[in-house]
Amino acid sequence: MLRVFQLLLFLFACAPFLIPFRWAPNPVFPSELAAFVGGAALVLAALGLPRARTATPWLSWMWLALVAALGLQLWLQPPPFLALLLIPMAYMGMAALMLLALARARDVFGWAPLLTALAWGLVAGAAVSVCIGLPQAWVKFTSGRATVFGAIGQANMYGHYLAWGLGALAWLVSQGRAPRIVFWLVAPWLALLLAWCGSRSVLMYAGAWLVFGGAMLWRTRDIEVRRFGRQLLYAVALIVVAQVLAPLLVDLINALVGGRGGKASALERIASNGGRRLVEWQKAWQAFVAHPGLGVGWSAYPAHSVALQIEPRFAQAMESRLFTHSHNSLLNLLAETGLAGTLPVLAGIAAAAVGVWRRRDNTVAWFGAVLVTVSLLHSLVEYPLWYAHFLLPFAVLLFVAWDGAPRWRLPDWGVRTLCVAGGAFALALATVGLQTYLLIYPLVQPAKNAALNVQRIAQLEKLRRHPLVDFYATFALSNYVVATESDVPWKLAVLDPLNAVRPYPAQLGRAAVMHAMQGDVARGRVLVRQAAYAYPASLAWFRGEPDKFQDRYPAMHELVAEVDAASAYFAQLKAERAARK
Repeated sequence: MLRVFQLLLFLFACAPFLIPFRWAPNPVFPSELAAFVGGAALVLAALGLPRARTATPWLSWMWLALVAALGLQLWLQPPPFLALLLIPMAYMGMAALMLLALARARDVFGWAPLLTALAWGLVAGAAVSVCIGLPQAWVKFTSGRATVFGAIGQANMYGHYLAWGLGALAWLVSQGRAPRIVFWLVAPWLALLLAWCGSRSVLMYAGAWLVFGGAMLWRTRDIEVRRFGRQLLYAVALIVVAQVLAPLLVDLINALVGGRGGKASALERIASNGGRRLVEWQKAWQAFVAHPGLGVGWSAYPAHSVALQIEPRFAQAMESRLFTHSHNSLLNLLAETGLAGTLPVLAGIAAAAVGVWRRRDNTVAWFGAVLVTVSLLHSLVEYPLWYAHFLLPFAVLLFVAWDGAPRWRLPDWGVRTLCVAGGAFALALATVGLQTYLLIYPLVQPAKNAALNVQRIAQLEKLRRHPLVDFYATFALSNYVVATESDVPWKLAVLDPLNAVRPYPAQLGRAAVMHAMQGDVARGRVLVRQAAYAYPASLAWFRGEPDKFQDRYPAMHELVAEVDAASAYFAQLKAERAARK
């Protein structure tokens, strides 16, 4: 069974990050599905281990407490879409079960062989990601148009994963499980792509690793820990050197092939505008203060963000994007789950930090801490842990950092029952999810054939009653909705629930017009005002939609007036900024 666990951990650490497919309406679904199925396989593999009583890790209880908080929201604050709660709850429940299965495997095999497989999976995945990223970098710096993001699809997430790979490689070499020559062959490429992806979070990773490397060298006596600290400092040095050399290499490429260049490292992007993040952080805190107990509801922050954007201090950001997350995971957790969901998570992470320091002569604890820190620092400015293929490995790495458990142990039959039930249910869930998602994928965008669109709408109407895809089916259905005088109640039944969680510009603008048609002018004005201040790039469209109906619905004048007021505000704001320059 050791080889089974090693193979599963290896694949779990690399396969989800190498899937290139990006399918609307949830582009990361294939990667999340792969990670979820990999977790289920680990849980079921625990059935092949010798019979024994197993203590449930404290961190499993942390994930279960977060599931309970979302369960309370489901009961007390019923969401417009079940999928937006049920899917995250499934991921968190999987994290809890995986830790139980790994605790059982650790008791049988010890950490060393399991972590070796996990680390090699991260290194292999990162090395392949470098090979995918190099052609992207070439295109970026010769044409000025591409982005370096590997198969992951987002530059900062790409940098996150490469940092995991670099930290894992440093650990493998320090423990004698990889030759030193491998480090010097692979690590410079990882550092170079960490620079070329342009993620500024890499500088935070390097700073944290510098502190960790110093602590391992000067605050511990264990030889293996000191070797890991030294290797980690080599990795930091490579990151810093790459940040300096990367722009010079780009200049050389441009000189040789006449490329257009582009910002080639985090150092060149360090002064880039991050003001919108500050705006979202304030709004997330404001949402938490207004709903401190259970929060505004999981996945409900975007609607609150748009609603608050009409305040002048926020509207000044003038960025036409829907922030589905506040770009700070702690603040977002506070906003969406309140103290009920945030306190267990903070308690678990704090306990893990204390546990690492108490075991500072243990390379396993440091390995977990080094990689977990990457995720935590990235989570301060984005939301990698809102995706299953980052969340589930993070849960494993946090458990590696601190595997504490209460003395009471579950009987063998209890553990097996949980593994059978949880693993089988997860696989069934994944199968149903894949089948239904494949049904939605071809229906997301309307066809040119009207008769075919009628059939697609009928299919989506059935799918929007499915608890695993109700949100995605409704979102796809909204692409078929046009603001007209026909079927207005049905159209609003599609748009209003979406605007309660993810108010995109087209959905807001069309709903505003149709509410005004029905005589609810006050609601129409609120929606169009929110749309105008949240998406100033679309002001002309927001004005044009109600303008088409002004001759038959005089109330549309009020919607147009809201858009004109927003246009005047932004024109004055631009003039003031121009005068200050």
